[in-house]
Amino acid sequence: MYDTTLDNFKNLKNPIDLIVVGLGFMGFGFISGVRSVPNVRIPLLISRRPKESAKYLQRNGIPAVVENDIEKIKQNSKNGKISVSSDLNLISEIPADAVFEVTGTVGYGTEAAVKAIKAKKHLITMNPELQATVGTELKILADQYKVVITDVVGDQPGSLTRLISQAKLMGFEVLLAGNMKRYLDLYATQEKMKPWADDKGLAVRQTTSFTDGTKQAIEMTLVGNYYGMDIIQSGMKGPSVETVQEVLRHFNWKSLPKKGIVDYVIGKSLFPGIFIVVKHKDPNQKKYLRYLGLGEGPFYVLFEPYHLCHLEVTQTLAKVLFSNKETINNSDNPGLLTISVAKRDIKKGEVLDGIGGDMVYGAIETIERSKGLLSVGLSFDCVVKKSIKKDEQIKLSSVELPYNMATRLAFPSKQKPFITKEFLIS
Repeated sequence: MYDTTLDNFKNLKNPIDLIVVGLGFMGFGFISGVRSVPNVRIPLLISRRPKESAKYLQRNGIPAVVENDIEKIKQNSKNGKISVSSDLNLISEIPADAVFEVTGTVGYGTEAAVKAIKAKKHLITMNPELQATVGTELKILADQYKVVITDVVGDQPGSLTRLISQAKLMGFEVLLAGNMKRYLDLYATQEKMKPWADDKGLAVRQTTSFTDGTKQAIEMTLVGNYYGMDIIQSGMKGPSVETVQEVLRHFNWKSLPKKGIVDYVIGKSLFPGIFIVVKHKDPNQKKYLRYLGLGEGPFYVLFEPYHLCHLEVTQTLAKVLFSNKETINNSDNPGLLTISVAKRDIKKGEVLDGIGGDMVYGAIETIERSKGLLSVGLSFDCVVKKSIKKDEQIKLSSVELPYNMATRLAFPSKQKPFITKEFLIS
């Protein structure tokens, strides 16, 4: 399969042009790494700090220049040079096959996403926060414009879809899709996480969202929504284990919902990867699976001990452009949401600092039980109208939402001027 994909890239008559939005840790990794893939070009990088971004690319051996002129951008691309601009409107002006959004933001990321879709360009995101917050609204929009919206292989949700697809092809039924986590601190702060973030070269906000469980909750929300999976309790169970195979001891596998569940395991010795729990539909396979080292059954653990993030994005790019198919998105009918929970007592008048901040963490919940609660993806810049206690689920009625593209999509009737989905596709 992979050699065929590589051949497809090699045999293209015309190169694929990809607009990238965002030059954080993963954005740069992708831009640098994709140069090894034949016939993929990046004519344009959209960055809110174009001068700094162009200089950063140049320092790392990638030809780049700040440019806003359309014709010059086209010529730069032919000459192997990336043009860098802060102008999101260029998404509709520059010819491209797809837009790769890797901002890690929800408000700004949604603005870029809507512009990409309205420009009739496929939208590829490495941003589960965006997908799990307004991904369904964006999918409705994408369907109307007849383009694909998808998150990627490489991030845990996309890597889980690949593993699930492999398992189904081999005749397995998937009971649980899971994430492996080494450490969890619901009350992690940016001050506490800064030394670790600096050591790894990551943004401290991103690191805090990993540590407090928000990122994981969002990722499993996305997986659950794509496959129609459920949770067995608010926030997931998350048993502590020494090895991932020990997960088999912590769930009642015979009483799970028919479509399965999402959850996670936690342990200091675990790999930074993903896993699924499966059973085989064919009882004749039991002796073969025992011989192959998967255990006595009838339940088995399949796992990948890594996910290679930006290096695996090409798999999704190929699926979108060669097959017009997504890897994973939030679906038309999501059943889960990552809600906001207070990390500390929050006073009336304070402004929430969102995902990866010091004030809220995200917890996965069913759509039914999350009615009237604030999605963590919309929590940035919310003004608190009523004091909130530590560990309290934050109600929509307790905050004033900011005005941005994400809140406009999520709550069109609550914003002024009045915004509707019909307006967005006009």
